[in-house]
Amino acid sequence: MLNVLISRHTAGQKSNFIKFLLSKKRKTLNYSPLTISIVATSRCTLACDMCPTHSRVIPKDYPHIQKNVKDINFDMFKEMIDVFPNALDVHIIGSGEPLLNKDFFRMVDYAAGKKMTVKTFSNGMAVKENIDNILGSKLNGITVSLNGHNAEEFNRMTGMDPKIYLDIYGAVERLIAERNIRKVKVKIKVSFIIDRQNLKFIPDMMEMALRLGADHTFFCNFLPSPYKGFSPDERSLFVDFGTIDFIKKAIGEYPLSIRKRFTMPSLINRDSKKNRCDTHFRQIRFDGDGNVSSCSMMLLNMTGHGNYRDRDVWNNDFFRGMRRAFLSPRGENVPGPCSVCPDNKGLTYKKDMIWN
Repeated sequence: MLNVLISRHTAGQKSNFIKFLLSKKRKTLNYSPLTISIVATSRCTLACDMCPTHSRVIPKDYPHIQKNVKDINFDMFKEMIDVFPNALDVHIIGSGEPLLNKDFFRMVDYAAGKKMTVKTFSNGMAVKENIDNILGSKLNGITVSLNGHNAEEFNRMTGMDPKIYLDIYGAVERLIAERNIRKVKVKIKVSFIIDRQNLKFIPDMMEMALRLGADHTFFCNFLPSPYKGFSPDERSLFVDFGTIDFIKKAIGEYPLSIRKRFTMPSLINRDSKKNRCDTHFRQIRFDGDGNVSSCSMMLLNMTGHGNYRDRDVWNNDFFRGMRRAFLSPRGENVPGPCSVCPDNKGLTYKKDMIWN
């Protein structure tokens, strides 16, 4: 709370955040969303195996994938932002590569001009050609998905040509070097997807991220889908003491000042009856067809949930229905994918005191 109060956010944004903190979770909310998530484009430069939207392996009739939509243009983006001027953050992501959107940097600067914190998430393929644009923009942070500590592991996780990995790594390396030379404040972060096979390589990934000089590193539990080779029992990390002990040992090798630069994967708790996810209470998501939703993790299909121009869209039937499901005492009413989502059923190390 203190960080928000002393930030550059507007008085309205700070007031909205305080309302959020003081309000009980209920179906209808009296505050605006804290985060606006923007599906900048459906187009992508990769077709990673584990990505339900672009995978050539996962069936296209999977009901929760993001449908292909047109790019959000600048005028539509402005409208979306102006509907909720008291949001604190804007995440320009997408079911594709956001840097492909021709209006990307105009969007960044517009939202930043509204005193919002603006972040993006990239697969790294378009970083090299946009280094000057990234460092010259008002972007607060960019997270690049490395998904491997070497080309072989990148290929195993994504199914993409191992040579691509070298291009992505080189682009991140150059971006960080240029950022440091120019003394630009943008945070440059990296992420890795962790599954049962590459858990043992977390120490190698940590060392790589430190060599690169990344400001932060996210280790993300594998997001499953109900198909052979991608199911939770095959790929995802669940709570067990062997996994906990391994990660505790890996991160325990570093002093606290370095530990803070890593976010370890949340482990799915099979026995949890509690819904931890609060996405439907704090985030609204828009795509280029004007559709709205909230989840940017597992429930990517946004059709039929309303339009950003609808009156009181933040409290429409979809949002109230999702909040009702997540408020159910035993969590039995949430959509199926939420039962194996690390954001909803996961235990985190600091919050759950697995390590200290």
